[in-house]
Amino acid sequence: MGKKSQKARSKVSSRRRSHGGGASRPSAADVMASLPQVGELENVPAFADVAATEAQVAALAQARERIAARLGEEAAACVELGCVVRLDRGFPLVACEDVTLRCEHAPEFAKGASAEEGIMPTVGDWVAAAVPPAHDMGVINEVLPRRNAFARWRGGRRGEFQTLAANLDAVIVVAALGAGELPLARIARSLVLARDCGVRPCVVLTKADRKGSEADLAVDVARVRRLVGEDGDIVVTSSVVGEGLDDVRALVPERRVAMILGESGAGKSTLLNALLGADALATGAVRERDDMGRHTTVARMMVKVPGAGVICDAPGLRSLPLVGHEHGLAKAFPEIAELAQTCRFRDCTHGSEPGCAVREAADAGELDEVRLEAYLALAGEMRASAATIDPDVVL
Repeated sequence: MGKKSQKARSKVSSRRRSHGGGASRPSAADVMASLPQVGELENVPAFADVAATEAQVAALAQARERIAARLGEEAAACVELGCVVRLDRGFPLVACEDVTLRCEHAPEFAKGASAEEGIMPTVGDWVAAAVPPAHDMGVINEVLPRRNAFARWRGGRRGEFQTLAANLDAVIVVAALGAGELPLARIARSLVLARDCGVRPCVVLTKADRKGSEADLAVDVARVRRLVGEDGDIVVTSSVVGEGLDDVRALVPERRVAMILGESGAGKSTLLNALLGADALATGAVRERDDMGRHTTVARMMVKVPGAGVICDAPGLRSLPLVGHEHGLAKAFPEIAELAQTCRFRDCTHGSEPGCAVREAADAGELDEVRLEAYLALAGEMRASAATIDPDVVL
């Protein structure tokens, strides 16, 4: 067959565009038009609900100096300190002292070193944002230094981490009680991620009303306590009867920020609605066959909890792969990690190798079996991704 004519190729190309085969991405204006209006959003934290560190305030002054040198004093005078309180399709909502507004990225920022290093604004970030007079949209010039960041491995062909939130004071791990097996493995990997972020983990067990008896509930709580250890908080809740809500509020004092973490169906949105006192967040039904739910949170956002601080919510995460979190594992299970340093072989898997200090301590009854089982499972998973393991940490 001969070559297609230019006219025929144009028709094919046109059909592809019209049916999505080669459709171009929607314009920034189209995306902005699809986002909820700032005035329609509820429970959005104000500037006074969060607190930047002295280092971040000092970094803002330095950012202003750089902007003045590049764009002039007038441009630098428009730059304010702001906190990213919501992220919808790449357009951050930023709370500044006098205004909360949508922002876009300055061209120098979007194409500069920050973009190359993957440091793009996420919820909880403090930023240097230009707020020009008589404009309803700001411009982010820089992300100010983070105290910490909660990130998970997203993989892909090149491999990368996804930063879900920054500048946290706590991570609240939500797990559901009741219908299925207690999700100890999921809780354990969440603890590792929280510890790697450098914050104290808090476990909130939801749906306590689904337990058959107080005795059954006590057994589950005891197993979670053994896993978490004494250096961690555990709160039992039931949104149906309002149990434990004040204890959850106490985990996040005024002007502090916590991230809530849980898979779909764990009851995150229901818990947050109970804390907010209104059905502000969508909730979905749970499938009976596996007690799992559909994703109901579609944007990363921060909400101000009445009588407490601020909570970062994010879409339910079905998987939390542990790649590059060896330090978090050591912080979550310090007594086992310290023993691992004294094994005869550096590459000991703590199975049947001679001279294994971890196994010797376990046989002597010196280690909690629940914590040891969790550690060994997670260490084995990390060992399988040897190319990314930090050589300074012995598993």
